[in-house]
Amino acid sequence: MKKLISIGVALALLTMAVVPAAVAAIDYEPPETYSKVPFAIVEAGFQLVGSLLETLGPTLGLPEWLDAAMMGDIGGFAGGPLSWTVDMLAWGISLGGDVLGILEPLLGLPEDLDLVGLMDTIACGLLTCWSATNCTGTFSPC
Repeated sequence: MKKLISIGVALALLTMAVVPAAVAAIDYEPPETYSKVPFAIVEAGFQLVGSLLETLGPTLGLPEWLDAAMMGDIGGFAGGPLSWTVDMLAWGISLGGDVLGILEPLLGLPEDLDLVGLMDTIACGLLTCWSATNCTGTFSPC
């Protein structure tokens, strides 16, 4: 029992030393928009796991295919192409608002109900820039 406790304490101390160093060593690009932050967090998490696998993999006897490069590729996909779904969602919401704007008179909706403005506000909220230095969006309703 004492041996299990001492192994647990040793692993906890190792984690306290390795994790902050691994997080500090990760070189990442901040997300373009606020809505891509969750994808950037997932990407950074995969990079962190990859760094830990690179350090601890041989010690733990993990398979060779489970390495930092694979984790980096998965994280890169999450932070890149997978995050593009937010852009497509914003585009779809804006397009839906435009269609509703055309259909408002046909549906008999009140004239003071600004569905187009509401949908564009939602789409613009999804595409709000994280910072002025890295925003490349060209979404015009904003």
